[in-house]
Amino acid sequence: MKVKTVSFALLVFLALSTWQLCIPAPPPMGETMPPEKEKPVPKAPIIAPPAPQLEEGIPTGEFFSVAFRPDGRYLAVSARWSARFGAHEQRTVNILDARTGKVVAYYLPPVRFYEGIQLALSFSPDGRFLAVGGLDGRVYLWDTKTANLLRTLNFMSPPGPVETLAFSPDGKLLAIGGRDGRLRIYQRTGNDWSQLSLIFNREIVKGDLTEPTPKLPGKGILTPKGREELEKIIAALRLKNPPFVKAVAFDPKGRWIAVAGTGIVVGAKEGIVILPLPLKRNSRPIAVLKGHSKGVDLKSLVVGTAAEPKPPVPWVNDLAVSRDGRYLISAGWDGTVRVWDMTTFKQIRKLDSPKTPTGRVATRIYNACAISPDNRYVAAGGFGSRVDVWELATGRLVKSILVDNIVETVAFSPDGRTLVAGGWDGYVRAWQVGSWRLLWQYTHTFLDQREIPKPIPLR
Repeated sequence: MKVKTVSFALLVFLALSTWQLCIPAPPPMGETMPPEKEKPVPKAPIIAPPAPQLEEGIPTGEFFSVAFRPDGRYLAVSARWSARFGAHEQRTVNILDARTGKVVAYYLPPVRFYEGIQLALSFSPDGRFLAVGGLDGRVYLWDTKTANLLRTLNFMSPPGPVETLAFSPDGKLLAIGGRDGRLRIYQRTGNDWSQLSLIFNREIVKGDLTEPTPKLPGKGILTPKGREELEKIIAALRLKNPPFVKAVAFDPKGRWIAVAGTGIVVGAKEGIVILPLPLKRNSRPIAVLKGHSKGVDLKSLVVGTAAEPKPPVPWVNDLAVSRDGRYLISAGWDGTVRVWDMTTFKQIRKLDSPKTPTGRVATRIYNACAISPDNRYVAAGGFGSRVDVWELATGRLVKSILVDNIVETVAFSPDGRTLVAGGWDGYVRAWQVGSWRLLWQYTHTFLDQREIPKPIPLR
């Protein structure tokens, strides 16, 4: 992969992974398709992915998000899975026993798998509700005590795919960020999430299209609905400054909410926006934490033509907040994790990606970060195919744990004894904090679509 294209490899991959959703269903029994010589089928667009180059029956997949239930008993994981024969695509949310890595349940919508990769997972503070959001432009709200799907929020027309979500410390608010650059906050009515209202909606980051989106062939490739959905995805990816809200984090003490992403930050050019709580319609940021833009190699991230290069401005991919609300950490495209003191809103430490011989951009971008509950360790993973762990107090790199591909998600368990990570190599792994010994690893089991398992209540 060339250096100048690696920064958007993930985005293109996600768009291509939705292609299987758009293939029209076969004709009903008794009907026949017109002979090819009478009605030739146009060639597939160049964006169509090739058939999976896999051995028969051997699945492969990726994990994009993990979330511990606050009591630490269960771990929700988001998986995308492919196989050559049978069902080519499965998108699932699997519930694991956090101590053993064994799957105990699958949380799937009724009578189907998720229609897009789920990029964001969050348990409510009391552990009862699970929010799921992703590329299908929906947020699913589950009651895990009863295993019922309470509510589905549809964001497809517009704003589109969901990148991040988080519950407030009191469990009454749900913050959602996506690929239209806006932060939306919903408030529940009563004791569950079957009734809710939108109380905040503001643009945080903005971006520009590089050129008009090309139209897909009018016949023979997609259903009208499938063509419309795919054109929306293509449009979202043809950006020089992608306006994606990538991360939100609530202060555990309820004083502020942090919002960050890629694109131009409204009113500040770049940075992490800190908004006061409770939010009002005209609330102004109490701080904008800047720094990640300084280390990005724009020349190597250029898109567009040689005559008219268009450098993107992708700064921050993830945020994490300490249990006591004292520290906020951020992971970015500049190959750093930054530690912010949230009493002063000042950066107190910059944790650099280890130097590697294979190139700055390809190995230094961080996709995800986490902070241990005792504030001792900070962990991050990304394009370097490893999980880096530092001591927060000293900034010393204590461990780089190698994996087999890009890391998409990392998290510490609520008791601080376990570090988990998942990504493109098809595994979620758990290590013992301190010794960094591998405790278990999990890979998704390809499911028979004729017998989709029903969600079960979590004790």
